[in-house]
Amino acid sequence: MAIAQYIFVIKGALLSTNMLKRTLLLMTLGLISPEMLLSTLPTIAAPIPSIAQFNNQRSIPRLKPRRRSLLKFKIPGIRGSRNLEAGAARGKCSPQIISAVLPPKPAAIAANQIPVELTISERPTFFVNVPQTSAKEAGFLLWNEDGEEILDKTLSVTATQGILSYTLPADFSGLEVGKKYRWRFSLLCDQTGGDRSADPVASGWIERVEPSATITKQLQTATNKQRVLIYAENGYWHDTLKALADLRAANPNDLTLLRDWDDLLLSVGLEEIANRPLIPLNAVTASN
Repeated sequence: MAIAQYIFVIKGALLSTNMLKRTLLLMTLGLISPEMLLSTLPTIAAPIPSIAQFNNQRSIPRLKPRRRSLLKFKIPGIRGSRNLEAGAARGKCSPQIISAVLPPKPAAIAANQIPVELTISERPTFFVNVPQTSAKEAGFLLWNEDGEEILDKTLSVTATQGILSYTLPADFSGLEVGKKYRWRFSLLCDQTGGDRSADPVASGWIERVEPSATITKQLQTATNKQRVLIYAENGYWHDTLKALADLRAANPNDLTLLRDWDDLLLSVGLEEIANRPLIPLNAVTASN
């Protein structure tokens, strides 16, 4: 019986396992008894995966998470305005500088000019970053390229900080295609109508353009999320921000929209304000 068991062990050695080789070596040296060898037989006799099976397992590719496409704004070739006005300032009711939420100035624009952003909207939305304020009201002014004032609104400020936004109202005739406009947003530190020189100000320029036939067709069949991509790809900054802000307001628990917002601001160097709350403003009075 012992000889038959030894024969079984020797046949097992043909499997070339390290354990069996070591066992046989210990037997030869007299360091292991037949009883000890018999106790190891169940383990030695256990099936060992073949090389073919091992190779098949390694050939199965690992599933890697797909990289999500980042939302980026494509800054168009923008002509500069003929007039330079500071786009950010601090005042008595805002210890920190407020600033228009705009892409960086292209290097090709002269130092004494500021960029003109593009929109395809008749009544676009303007965004201003306000780090901190005690003001309860704000003013919004709009001029045409000739310097004529065409809109003057007083807005109610209900938050002490955030990205404040204002959409041109329905009673405004709308921007004309091909025309440039200068806008200014100011926090009204003195609500009694006193000296406005201490009011913090943010400003910019905008031009309404006619989208191409291709873009118009794309927008007609696009979903709201797809519209954001179309606006960003074609350089319509105000439209991109507005469309994505509306989606976030309608879907506050959608993390993909939050990431899109972060990616969009990161693409133009505004990542530091990405986590600020979005605060839409409404007019309370109108002088024109």
